[in-house]
Amino acid sequence: MGMNHEIGRFETACIKAMMPVLFRSVYGWRNKDAAAEQGERFDIHGVDGSILKAIRFTTARAPAKGIVLLCHPFLKYGMDYFVKNNYHEWLNDAGYDVVAFNFKGFGTSSVSGIAFSDDVQSAAQWIAERQPELPLHLLGVSFGAYHSVHGIARHEMRFASALFDSVPMEISSFFSAGAFGAVMRWLSRSRWGHPTGTKPLDDSLPALSETPCQFLFGRNDKLISSSEISRLRVNCPNAGVVLYDDCGHLELRKTHPRRYISDITNFFDLHGAAQRAPKYLNE
Repeated sequence: MGMNHEIGRFETACIKAMMPVLFRSVYGWRNKDAAAEQGERFDIHGVDGSILKAIRFTTARAPAKGIVLLCHPFLKYGMDYFVKNNYHEWLNDAGYDVVAFNFKGFGTSSVSGIAFSDDVQSAAQWIAERQPELPLHLLGVSFGAYHSVHGIARHEMRFASALFDSVPMEISSFFSAGAFGAVMRWLSRSRWGHPTGTKPLDDSLPALSETPCQFLFGRNDKLISSSEISRLRVNCPNAGVVLYDDCGHLELRKTHPRRYISDITNFFDLHGAAQRAPKYLNE
């Protein structure tokens, strides 16, 4: 018998009330999304009731090779990170449509649940329902990569391929100092860790065995240690691990732009030809 990971309504309400406090540096940011001036904007109605603001960029190539779902890092401008840094341009140039979204509480996305991994499922499902004929790839960066790993495991999603840039093994790595860090370390190891998606990645990594995936790290990334990378290799032996010299957390693209773009597009090209949009193993 597996452990019961469900929590009650009162506990859920308490966690929801805590989230804006814990994430106040990014939550509640209500400036106009910079991405509004580009692309096709739309709303995704999340599986937990959250309304996720999203944007799509369509490649000029016909037919498209596939669709790339972008999951943003822990920054207050959310999906605009990708627009600001032109991810959509080089992915479109490579023949891929691009969909990005704001996790719940970021930008103008609403909050109706407690697990960011639900948002990954919601976005993937939105795409799969509309263009099931195209391979769907995932690129998660840092915080977005962390919740993507949990999302694939929690919702039994299969992508044509998945890339994880600068993902830490534990959520507390983002918040290591002070009372906030102590709360996050406690939460991730409590019985609330699974339903909130804050537990360490170890238990979720084996679920990636049927998804072609690769982890990208800077050798100087302070949010992950060599021993944690070893744990990753043990728990996800089929995944590739690529290390970039002379760069730290979220610095791969800036330090090695040509290699970074080439590594990502080549990986998607390699795994997209015979794949479809994500399938749910329990269907």
